[in-house]
Amino acid sequence: MLLRRADGLLMEAAGEHDPRERFRTAYLAALRGAGAVLAATGADAAPRARSRNAWVMLQRAAPEFVMWADYFSAHSETRAALEAGLPREIGHTQADEFYSRVGAFLHDVEDLIAPAARLRGPAEPEFGIGPRVIGE
Repeated sequence: MLLRRADGLLMEAAGEHDPRERFRTAYLAALRGAGAVLAATGADAAPRARSRNAWVMLQRAAPEFVMWADYFSAHSETRAALEAGLPREIGHTQADEFYSRVGAFLHDVEDLIAPAARLRGPAEPEFGIGPRVIGE
């Protein structure tokens, strides 16, 4: 379900003409992807973690995603500024690159959780594995 939502947000980002909105929407897709990893690893069910930051939690739950967590964490301030309506210049090239990286991240997320989804079978669609926009 979370990965399906991430895919939907990434597709929405693809249609955004404003690079700030493309960046913001792609970031939200990345957050949903992180949520899918946390759900797959059971980290979302753990007693209250010290941090509620998705990227910190991702680093702890899935060490193979540390580089992704660092990358997205470095963009958190920009996303927060955009959400708050503060002016942030984001060019088309920067937004396109970020969008592409989110697509690659979601592929990695799918690679992690797809085996678990296959084991669960179609009767229990816990993880929404949907179409991918980038890199197919």
